[in-house]
Parts: sequence; C-alpha cells; structure tokens
Amino acid sequence: MMSSMVLSPPLSGLSHSKLVTNSNKYSYSPSKAHCIYFSNKISLESSSKSSFIHGDFTFPSPNLSTFVSKSSSSNIITAQTSPLGEHVIYDFQAKEKRRGLSLSCFREKVVLIVNIPEQGSIWTESQYELLHYLYDNYKSQGFEIAAFLYNKKETDKAGSKNAQKAPSGGQLQIKASRFRIFDKVRINGRRAHPLFVHLRSKFGIGEAITTEFHKFLVDRNGVPYKSFGLDTPCNVIEEEVKHLLLEDAD
Repeated sequence: MMSSMVLSPPLSGLSHSKLVTNSNKYSYSPSKAHCIYFSNKISLESSSKSSFIHGDFTFPSPNLSTFVSKSSSSNIITAQTSPLGEHVIYDFQAKEKRRGLSLSCFREKVVLIVNIPEQGSIWTESQYELLHYLYDNYKSQGFEIAAFLYNKKETDKAGSKNAQKAPSGGQLQIKASRFRIFDKVRINGRRAHPLFVHLRSKFGIGEAITTEFHKFLVDRNGVPYKSFGLDTPCNVIEEEVKHLLLEDAD
C-alpha cells in the first residue's frame, strides 16, 4: 500500500504532447492472428484448498510466501523463482468480448499486465497517457499491453485509505484504448482470476492488490519479471520494458 498519494503523478521522461484518450479518432483493433479462442466455459473459482482449475489447466494453490526482491522505493518488485515451479502466462485463459482466449496470443511478446477500474478513477487520464505512450513507442518492437477490467471497489476495500470517488467518463477512455482490454475479472479474494492469483504469489503481494493500475511486466517467455505500483514513474517502467526488448531481441 502506498504511503502517500499525489493526484497528478508526473510522467517522468515524457516530452510528447498530452494524449487525448476520449477522442473518437482512435480505433484500435488488435490482430487476432495467433490467438486461440475457446467455446468452453472458463472456471475462475478455486476448486479446493490445494488446487484450482482454469480451463484445461490445474494449478496448485499459490504459496504467498514466495521470496521476492524489492527496490529501495518499494514500488518495484522483482519476481523470483516460485517454490511451486514456473508457470507462464500462456498457461492461462481470459475472456475478450465474452469469448475464451488463450494468453498464448502474447507468445514471444514483452507484455505489461494492468488492472483497470471499469468505473474510471482520478488516475485514469494520467495512467492512460502513460500506457498509450509505452504502447505507441514500443509495439513495433514486440511490446503489448494486456489490460483487465475490474471493479474499483476491490482495491478501495483493500486500500481504504486511498479510496477516492470515481469521476464520470471512465468508459470513454476504455472505448478509446489502443491496446487490448479483456473482460471484467476479480483480482482479489477467493474468486480472483487465476492469472492474478499467480501474479500476486509470484511477487509476494499477499492477499490483495491494493491499487488500481498496478502493473506486471512479463518477458518474451511468458515469465513475470517486475511488478510496479501505481506511483512508479513512467521512465522507470520504460527502462525495464526497453531492457527486456533488447535482452530478448536475439
């Protein structure tokens, strides 16, 4: 949980003009090539205390005591090898426009996974500016963003000190998004989507993600690499994205 909140966090390293995210001039249709859709219902709930089932995959319940390495700012967390072994994001499914989709559509891409409140929030404008800046500048090099809608009340409840009334207009930014946005999921609690259960475990976040627009950076092999809090500056995230793109360029 962040110790302080600033209503307009600076996007360090940005020199471009402010992006207008509620304009109709943007219409992004992600390529569906290499994406595998499923007609079967996707199970999102834990099946027992020892394992859970997600589509055709069964996973052990995450061990939330995974060892991680935190930066001095405590906003960035580096993933470590899980005692449960490695699962890659390609093992999971999600829903896009109510159709089941394998996340293998992101194979060989550097991916930034982010939870976006469907109601909008005080952070929506600045965070969409950050996300569109990264997407527009690095998509040609193999960078993708996988955004998941969720109910803002989940993080308001987990981090009640930072709860803020959501302004109107959240749906406009979602519709104007140029990156891929998946259907609404739960990110915390017993019924959380297994992808977020895995990510929380991988980074030792514990029982709950406490802020909107929390970001998880994944390498080209589908392995979670870094976790960024809401107030992590854009230039810090950008450096890590460039690092993975250059590291895996060969």
